[in-house]
Amino acid sequence: MIRIGFLLRVTFILVLGIVLSTNLLLASLNKIEIKAKNIEVVNSIVTASNDVIVNYDTMVIKATAAKFNKKTKILTLDGNIETIGYNGTKEHSNHMVIDTNTNEVTFEELFLLSENDVWIISKNVNKKDKIYKFNTSVISSCDVSNPLWTMRFSDSIYDVNKSYMKVYNAKLYMWDIPIFYTPYLGFSINKKRSSGLLFPLFGYTSEEGFIYEQPIFWAIAPNIDIEVNPQLRSERSSGVYTTLRFVDSNHSEGTLRLGYFEDFESFTTKYNVPNSKHYGYEFNYYSTEIFAKNLTHNFKDGLYVNTTYLNDIDYLRLQKNNLSHFGLTPLQESRINYFAENNEYYFGLNAKYFIDTRINVDDDKTLQILPAIQFHKYLEHVISKNFTYSLDFKMNNFDRKKGSIMKQAEFNVPIEFTTSFFDDFISISLREELYYSKFFFGNGDFVSDDYQYYSNIYKAKIFTDLTKDYGNIVHVLQPSILYVKPGVEDSSPIEFSQLDNEQKELFTVGVPKEQIKFALSQYFYDDNMKLKFFQRIAQTYYADKTYKFSDINNEMQYSFDSLVLYNNLGYSQEFKRIRFSSSYLAYKKSDYRFTIGHSYKVALADEPKNRDANDINFNFKYNYNKQFSFNGGLTYNIDNSTSKQWKIGGSYYRDCWSMVASIRQDIYPTSIGSISQNTFYVQLNFTPFGSIGTDTLR
Repeated sequence: MIRIGFLLRVTFILVLGIVLSTNLLLASLNKIEIKAKNIEVVNSIVTASNDVIVNYDTMVIKATAAKFNKKTKILTLDGNIETIGYNGTKEHSNHMVIDTNTNEVTFEELFLLSENDVWIISKNVNKKDKIYKFNTSVISSCDVSNPLWTMRFSDSIYDVNKSYMKVYNAKLYMWDIPIFYTPYLGFSINKKRSSGLLFPLFGYTSEEGFIYEQPIFWAIAPNIDIEVNPQLRSERSSGVYTTLRFVDSNHSEGTLRLGYFEDFESFTTKYNVPNSKHYGYEFNYYSTEIFAKNLTHNFKDGLYVNTTYLNDIDYLRLQKNNLSHFGLTPLQESRINYFAENNEYYFGLNAKYFIDTRINVDDDKTLQILPAIQFHKYLEHVISKNFTYSLDFKMNNFDRKKGSIMKQAEFNVPIEFTTSFFDDFISISLREELYYSKFFFGNGDFVSDDYQYYSNIYKAKIFTDLTKDYGNIVHVLQPSILYVKPGVEDSSPIEFSQLDNEQKELFTVGVPKEQIKFALSQYFYDDNMKLKFFQRIAQTYYADKTYKFSDINNEMQYSFDSLVLYNNLGYSQEFKRIRFSSSYLAYKKSDYRFTIGHSYKVALADEPKNRDANDINFNFKYNYNKQFSFNGGLTYNIDNSTSKQWKIGGSYYRDCWSMVASIRQDIYPTSIGSISQNTFYVQLNFTPFGSIGTDTLR
């Protein structure tokens, strides 16, 4: 922006066919250079008119007339004043006074345009040391002649260095309609992160009443910020969520959130809420390099953390924007995964922790995995290129406060011989899988506190990979036949059937039945090697089962330009029924796209615990033009003739503002069970300040 300094020299250039110049040396540090067609000097008053241009410190000023008092060091400009600062800002005014002694500038009828196309109109403005003080003013980033939105305020302070503005008694208008008022608001007029109040959220639910959330943002450092979200629900009470975000290196970042909400006693009594207090924390972190710089043999490593601790599911549901986790479900899962690998070996350290928030469920009985250790030796040749082997070693620790617990160590070593015949036309592989596991039990009285199990499996496979080029189509055919034969099983000191029921609930052992699996895969590619069609079909024959054949599984997909048709189907020959089917038709163009799908699943006699499903899903999006777009979706249950979930909405985008609106029905888990909730949502985004939105829930 403009920087006002002290006067060092004044040069007047008179352009009347002959250019005259006069230099005046003054006791100051900076200079003023005035150029004009008409210049007069009377005593200590210098007057310039007709195409006046003033170069002062870091700005260039154009005006109709200028007057400089050498005694008071006051420069006055009048008539159609235009100022351009070196940082891209522009000022237009009718009257401007610069006091070069105090670095103070006053304006009348100022129009200020920032480098981000944000403009301000104010009647009286004072500026000193790059700090603007406005009185009654209007600000916007829309077209000046007909702005779609404006913010009007009584007073304001604008810091040029920080590009940050504080306004008082601010009213936000859409056209001439007031939609929002706040006694104070602070924001940045560029897109850089800066501290201040973010636009609030308004909402309403029939159970919780009026909802108001006021985000507060603190940009601590370029790589750290905190957002505090206090909220009020008039019929339920109040709470606050705080989120810390940080980037600690060029390959890692994290997020920490803490939250607390306490219900009114009247609310917990009315709705029989089991917990009046809802609290928890979440921590997400990932890094693609932890110890890699200190590791040898080309090892690379990484860390993934996604953890949640909460006392009930309402801790998550009361948040406006959830962090990334494993779903808004009553059984909450936390994970910590670390790995290190190179081209030969893989090492993993994993932990899972579960919190069951369902009513009347003792979470002390929930089984935890704390931790699991895995070592894997990647496939490697031995003796010759036809022989390969790999190695898997795992250690699991299943722990809980109440109920049986178990520690397990297991080995899995597959050894395979592969060869080809008839110029690689047919390939054969012979494979043996050796398995050993050792179990140690605790937290109970058992017949045996330890158990070990050994088995091996034989596999033989004949397969081929055929490719035929038909000019504009390439066909790839991959048929295979796999024979699986169980080997021996051995366990000690007792048989698996002799273990206690609590022990058998923790794990299972056994080998697959003798079987032959028939599979066929085929792929069609166009001349650009773009996949146009694929099909994968498989069925298994069991020698020792009463019913010999398994389900037929068939998966296929057609792709024709913008159209995709997909189906995955399982058919039970034993029950002569389709067990499951998942299909969808998708069409995508630049201006619109839609997907219609069908999901079907039936619980047959061999899987009575499965839940039936027969749903139609439909989603669409249509871009009417560059500004307008519409979207929607529906999940409809055919059997019950009911709509399970639906949504419809649209958006409008302009350079200076945008709007997103939708109405939807969702099913949410709560501390008292799942509820169906209708939501009306409107969000207005004002470039570059932020957004203001509402939720209306029924």
